[in-house]
Amino acid sequence: MSISSFRQAILSYKIRWHVLLVHFPISFFLVAFLFQILHLFTQPSCFEISTNVALAAGTIMMIPTTLSGWFSWKKYYKAARVMLFQRKITTAFVMLGLSIVLLSWRSFVLGFFEEIPTNPEHWIYLAGNTLLIFGAVIEGYYGGRLNHNK
Repeated sequence: MSISSFRQAILSYKIRWHVLLVHFPISFFLVAFLFQILHLFTQPSCFEISTNVALAAGTIMMIPTTLSGWFSWKKYYKAARVMLFQRKITTAFVMLGLSIVLLSWRSFVLGFFEEIPTNPEHWIYLAGNTLLIFGAVIEGYYGGRLNHNK
C-alpha cells in the first residue's frame, strides 16, 4: 500500500460517534452499581464516593451518547419510526432522566459524601442503579439486533 493510498484511506474514514460513545455510560453505570453493592455489604466510605463519581460520569456521558444516537437515527436511518428505534430512544431518555434525578437526589438530598450505609436511602439508591443496569441491557439488546440484523 502506498503512502498516498494510506493517507486517502485515513482521510476518508468516518467516525461513528454513537458507536464510540455508547459504551461509556454503560460502563460507568455498571461500576456505580458494583461499588454500591460493595459499600452496602462492606461499608467503607470510599466505595460510596466511588459510586457517586461513577454515576456522575455515566450521567455526563449519557448526554452526548443520547444526542449522537438521536442524530445517527435521523441521518442514517431517516428517522424510521419502527418499534426497535422507539424502544431504544425511549429507554435512552428514561435512563438519562433517571440518572439525572438519581444523581441530583444523591448530591442535594443525601449529600455526595454521606457515609452511613444503614440508611434505607442507600437501598433506594441501589434500586435506581439497578434500573440503570436494566436500561443498559435493553439498549445493548436492541443495539445488537440493529447492528447484527437479527
